[in-house]
Amino acid sequence: MKVRASNWKTFLSLSGGTFLLLLLINLALPAFFLLLRVPSFVIGNDQFWLLRWQNTSKDSGIEFNIFLLLIIAIAVGLIGFLMQQRRRS
Repeated sequence: MKVRASNWKTFLSLSGGTFLLLLLINLALPAFFLLLRVPSFVIGNDQFWLLRWQNTSKDSGIEFNIFLLLIIAIAVGLIGFLMQQRRRS
């Protein structure tokens, strides 16, 4: 039972840490993009977009698809967990 709890804790710490790092990037990117005067762009398409940056003379702003960020964090946690399990065996 302790092994399962340890595995779950490892997975959650990797996924949670990755998600928090992605949110921190979300907070820092607008200032960085404004400083560099990056034109507007979208990463992804209409349905599966990851990032939208709007920089016009009227306003500026950044949008992240939180669902895809969560999927990326879970994938990183799962890959890290599997790599750790592989090293143990």
